[in-house]
Amino acid sequence: MSKSRKNLITLGALLVLTIALIAAYLVISNQQEQQALAAELEAAENPPAVSTVRLTEFTEDDLLRATFSSADGTFTLQRHFAEDGTNTWFYAEFPDVLLDQNTTRQMVRDVFMLTATDTVMEQVDNPQEFGIGNVVATGDFADGSQATILLGNLTPDHSRFFAMMEGDSALYLINTFSGNRLQQGLYDLVDMTLPFVNTMELLHIYISERGRQPLEFIASGTEEEILEMVNQFGATTLTMIYPFPDRDLTMTNFDMFVMQGFANFTPSEVYELFPTTGDLQRLGFAEPSLEFIMQDANGGFHLIFGDNHDDEYIYMMYADRPHVFLAPRADMASLLGINPFNFIERFVALLNIVDVEGVTITSPTRGNYDILINNFQDENERAQIAPTVNGREVVDSDFRRAYQSMIGITIEQEVGEQAALPATPDVTIVYHMLDGEDVTVEFFVHDANFYLIRQDGLPVQFVTSRLAMNVMFDTLGNLL
Repeated sequence: MSKSRKNLITLGALLVLTIALIAAYLVISNQQEQQALAAELEAAENPPAVSTVRLTEFTEDDLLRATFSSADGTFTLQRHFAEDGTNTWFYAEFPDVLLDQNTTRQMVRDVFMLTATDTVMEQVDNPQEFGIGNVVATGDFADGSQATILLGNLTPDHSRFFAMMEGDSALYLINTFSGNRLQQGLYDLVDMTLPFVNTMELLHIYISERGRQPLEFIASGTEEEILEMVNQFGATTLTMIYPFPDRDLTMTNFDMFVMQGFANFTPSEVYELFPTTGDLQRLGFAEPSLEFIMQDANGGFHLIFGDNHDDEYIYMMYADRPHVFLAPRADMASLLGINPFNFIERFVALLNIVDVEGVTITSPTRGNYDILINNFQDENERAQIAPTVNGREVVDSDFRRAYQSMIGITIEQEVGEQAALPATPDVTIVYHMLDGEDVTVEFFVHDANFYLIRQDGLPVQFVTSRLAMNVMFDTLGNLL
């Protein structure tokens, strides 16, 4: 056998041996990983026993009051037992402060039922070594007893707190959830929740931005009529009272342009618990940047915004609470720079054809039209019309399209009081009603694109597009 052939065989044997060693290593490593994973699962399913100790063992009904000391100061929570059997907690010094009851009840629970996860030692000679020194909470109970909790440092692994009970020489460990809750300040307990308002049963909306005219809507009708409307249609109808009286609110558009951007709004934190008059002036509340009111039959909210805190937050108050909050500017941006034309009813004169006897249209530049609608009921008591235009009978369906072009004229934008009104209108439309007074709408040339609108002699507020007027005259002309 040649030398080169021997070398080739040797290399082949070494390669096979190397592959075998690698395979064996991978198998052993995989077995070790599987064993470690099994051990972890076993430990998770069967954790080591913890020698828990009840440091206080009462019920919420037993606790009369609890006093807490934190970095924000000392405060006392007082229990109120309601007739329906529920407990509520309030700030003893200022009972009108609205507290988040869920957060507050969790905090006081650690006073009347505190559990230690373990006992470090039965007799501690130097509590200061573990950070024990200051009282964090004291509970006064109905049986006359008192329990005082002293909280220490976190354990080195930050998994628990050292703690002691006044009158007890033992050193305990309590979980971090209880330790952190016991150190909360009054700021952490204040209720920041935006009250719920049923937008289908709205009674009042008010939005006033600094430097802009306010917007205000109220539900139309008496209390009985409003209730009947909700029962029949599932929602109230709101009508603008300022700045454009008698314009209905289109709620779907209001939701889209305003409420969807406001849907996630809630204050982020308490900035000042009890601000002074000077504080409020300094933060911009002397002349609020925005006020927003929404009310339904069960209540609502009144928000007042001050100046910007920074690029992300703005100062905010509830009108019925003394605190100043920080609120995200992005979550209330849809309330700024509102264009009411996005969600108000914009028809110049939306009149049902069955209520109109006839229409007179006069224009020195576009011609005159004398229209009779001639409403009647057929043998099946269905409403029908036999329209004539300038004395000529016209096709029902064609006339209805022309009538829709009349009542479909809409306001496009507001004009200021300084708008110059020509001496005579370019177009006048008079709707002769079957019952009630005529409705007169006059259109004055404003510029190449718009007409000024005056209805029933009232001051001019709006313009409409010349295009809409062109469409109306084109459809009328096609009838003849």
